[in-house]
Amino acid sequence: MAPESKRPDIKRITGRYLDAWEEFGDDRFTCEELETELLRKRDPEDVPSAKSIYQDLYRVASLGLVEWYGENQYRVAIPPHADDRQWTTLIEAQIGWMRDRIGEALATRDDDEEPEEDERTDPEVLEHDGRRYMSAFVGPRSDLESQARYYQAALSPAKHDGVVLRSYQRVANSTKKLAERICDEKEMDDTDCVYRFELSDEEMVEVGDDLEYHVFLSETRLL
Repeated sequence: MAPESKRPDIKRITGRYLDAWEEFGDDRFTCEELETELLRKRDPEDVPSAKSIYQDLYRVASLGLVEWYGENQYRVAIPPHADDRQWTTLIEAQIGWMRDRIGEALATRDDDEEPEEDERTDPEVLEHDGRRYMSAFVGPRSDLESQARYYQAALSPAKHDGVVLRSYQRVANSTKKLAERICDEKEMDDTDCVYRFELSDEEMVEVGDDLEYHVFLSETRLL
C-alpha cells in the first residue's frame, strides 16, 4: 500500500466527498448546487468553483464513493458512517468493475508488434457440463456495450462454446440482469458483437472464503 503522502490530493477529494454528503445526503445534486450551498456557509475564498468541484468529484467517482450521472450531476454512493459490510460490498464491486475494464482493455489493445501465437495470453476458460465458456468477471457497473466489445474481440469459435459471467454473490442480482440483456437479441443488435447468446445454466460456487456467482451463456449463432 502506498504511503498517504503519495496518494495525490486525497485530503482534498475526500473533503469534497464529505461536503457532498453533509449538504445533500444521498440525493442527487449538481456541482453548481454544491458550490452554492458551500458559499452560504463559508468564506468565498475557501469555496472552490463548480468546475473544481466537478474535477474533484469525478476523481472520487473513480473510487466508487459517489456516482456520476453525466451532465454535471452526482450522488453519494455510500454514507461515511456505513458499516463494514457496506464498505466491503462497495470495495469488492469497484475491484470487479476495474478488473472487468482491464480485461476489456487487454482484449482490445492493438500492439505495435503482433505477438507470436503461442505467446498470447488467452482469456480464462471455465468448463461446465462438457462445454468451454470464456470467463468475464463483472460488477454492478458493467454494461452491455463494453461486454459486447469484449466478446467480439476475445471469443473464439475454435476455443469457446459461450461466455460465463462471474461476480461476487453480493451483486448476483445485477449480474443476472446483465445476462438477460446479453441474451436479448434486439439489444445485442445495437452493438458491434456478431455473437448471440442464451442462458444455459447458473450456479453459486465457493472461491476461497467467498461465494462466486456464475451465469453460463451459450452462443447460438456462430459457435
